[in-house]
Amino acid sequence: MTDKLFKQAAIEWLVATDQPIQALEHPKFKEMVDIASHATNGVKILGRKATHAKIMRMFKNHLMRLRNTLNVSNVLSIDCTVAQKTVPMF
Repeated sequence: MTDKLFKQAAIEWLVATDQPIQALEHPKFKEMVDIASHATNGVKILGRKATHAKIMRMFKNHLMRLRNTLNVSNVLSIDCTVAQKTVPMF
């Protein structure tokens, strides 16, 4: 993909997904593009359910690390299976 094609695709993505223009300047967006540009066989985008499950796992892991860092035993408790049933899937 050429630089010109990428710029066009990025602008179309901004418009189609109603993203703010600043999204292209966000460090995480730049990191994602850099990682994808080095992929030898392209990248696979996760579907909605897999993305939701990954976000829930990341959140649970973050809470567990926070719990360990704060040295708290049972104060931070979360049941991600309940959250998965109540969070609407788009």
